[in-house]
Amino acid sequence: MNSLVDFLKELVSIKTELRIEDGRVIRENYEKAAEFIASTAEKLGLKTETVVFEDNFGKVPVVLIEPRDVNAEESIALVSHYDVVPAKGPWVVEGREIDPYEPLLVNGKLYGRGAADDKSAIAASIYALKEAVDEGRKFKFKPVLVIAGDEEGGPLGIKTLLDKGFKWDKAVILDASAEYLSIGASGVIHGWVRVFGKSGHAGYPHLSENAVSKLVKVISFIQEKYGSVRCGRISRYPSPPGSPLPNLWGRFNFTILKLGENEVEKHNVIPGEAVAGFDARLLPEEDVEEAVRELISFFSRAFSEYGVRGCVEIIAKLRGWYTTDEKLKEEAVKSMEKAINTAGLNQEVKIAAELGGNDGTFFFLKGIPVVALGAIRSENNIHSDNEFVYIRDVEFLKEFVKALVTEG
Repeated sequence: MNSLVDFLKELVSIKTELRIEDGRVIRENYEKAAEFIASTAEKLGLKTETVVFEDNFGKVPVVLIEPRDVNAEESIALVSHYDVVPAKGPWVVEGREIDPYEPLLVNGKLYGRGAADDKSAIAASIYALKEAVDEGRKFKFKPVLVIAGDEEGGPLGIKTLLDKGFKWDKAVILDASAEYLSIGASGVIHGWVRVFGKSGHAGYPHLSENAVSKLVKVISFIQEKYGSVRCGRISRYPSPPGSPLPNLWGRFNFTILKLGENEVEKHNVIPGEAVAGFDARLLPEEDVEEAVRELISFFSRAFSEYGVRGCVEIIAKLRGWYTTDEKLKEEAVKSMEKAINTAGLNQEVKIAAELGGNDGTFFFLKGIPVVALGAIRSENNIHSDNEFVYIRDVEFLKEFVKALVTEG
């Protein structure tokens, strides 16, 4: 492999989609990608270890990469992932059609699924360690690249690795924005609210109980009463650039509306069950269990006020995180400033907490201090058509990693 860009293009061409279909976890080419990553790192003179987890749906390799013979006292995990969300092509880029897994480099931008999220971080971190070794730099941390799968929704990602006893003194999540240093991230609650009525013919509404009408009332109540409470929660941590509020704030949205599984979707049928999916975003410092209890209490109030038969199912909950190590934050700020200058970027060092969440939570829960910085910008179309990464941002992230883990 001749260069960072060549490696990134080859990695993007490996279709490592993670999908959930009918309750099954579909993982494509995880082992192929892991083998390619490890073999490239070995050829570049780095030491590798592959840890493999397995469930009923297949294997999930985690590639650990580090320079040889580093004697630094403290270790630092540099975390990225090789799995990607599904992509459907063709994409139209610069007037031509491309396959999402046939990467195209044009005008300093590399297009392809995973080019930004998160294979850019894999390339940047591997070549950062290679260059640090080649340049004879002294390491102030023992860096370990932790390159995992199942980040985009599967069960065997970073959490599994940490639960198995792997541990480092500090961590940096490289699946993050290039626009600011992240010192925290939001927590999240996902769930369903189900409202029950009595189905019947739409011409005879007096003989039925319309579950849709009842659900609309519940939604309106929750949006007005709970939504105002959640949005009124303000974090002590700043919001990302371009946000409507200076500090991170709570958010709540209904995101899915549908009928119950056994209902018939017809204009002349009053449904007996209606369902809504929701997403609540918590402050980095909030306790997720308290937030769940509060949310459910508001649904209970809505059911009572409107005489609705209903239930709430929480399907996912994850607390946020925040940086607990001021020295790590200071080191990261200095390294980001140095990387901006080296890469020739026209931007200032900014510090914020993330509106979304990431794997930093799992390190936080293990008592490992964490920050986050990546090569992703808001215009990079991650999880969408025409995903791309600026090559200059991959170089920037590479320089950040070098500056963070070495002296001088």
